[in-house]
Amino acid sequence: MNPYEVLQISPSASLEEARDAYHSLAKKWHPDKFSGAEKQAAEDKFRRIAEAYSSIKKGTASTQPASGASASASAPAAKPSQREKSPADWLSDAKKALAYKQFDAAIATSQYCFNYQQVAEDAKLVYAKAVEATTGDVKAQARAYEEVVHINANNLEAVSRLAELYLSLNMPTRAASMAERAKKLGASVKTGRAQAPSGEAGASDQETGGFVNKLAGLFKSGTKRG
Repeated sequence: MNPYEVLQISPSASLEEARDAYHSLAKKWHPDKFSGAEKQAAEDKFRRIAEAYSSIKKGTASTQPASGASASASAPAAKPSQREKSPADWLSDAKKALAYKQFDAAIATSQYCFNYQQVAEDAKLVYAKAVEATTGDVKAQARAYEEVVHINANNLEAVSRLAELYLSLNMPTRAASMAERAKKLGASVKTGRAQAPSGEAGASDQETGGFVNKLAGLFKSGTKRG
């Protein structure tokens, strides 16, 4: 697959141009806009567009010409013989993309699952992890994990991560609340002295079990600011 052909851009295009092309084509070929055999073709196109942008962003893009009519993103791919993919299939693809650090593909694919209740929680968790891997904006990371907790207030992974993120944002009251919830959900937390929410890891953090320990101590100390 030649990702530049898929995104209909020149191999000399900038990353910003590639990103714009990706967003435009992903919107055009979103599977929700199609039905029947066309929907199946759009699903394949949607996935390849995300993979193409991911390879360009990672610097692993090949400029070898793609073979066959499916190389172009300007028309639907040939009708596939497989059954229409289910939300569970899309979630599986999103998890695989995340595992292989294809974060843009993980984001695009997980977003497709958001409207399906049976996979929405897991899809939003995949999305949150991909967002965290691609941006240093801690507030954006927290918002992504909050979406998981909005669906399931007892998602231990999201709750624990939110506790850490809130601490980084100097929001100790929220951080302590999440840490306490994590403890109730079964997170392993050793008893430790209260510590200031500096967000810095060190020997004292290790002694008290890291971030979650620090937050538990903070909650115990009765700190109420933030």
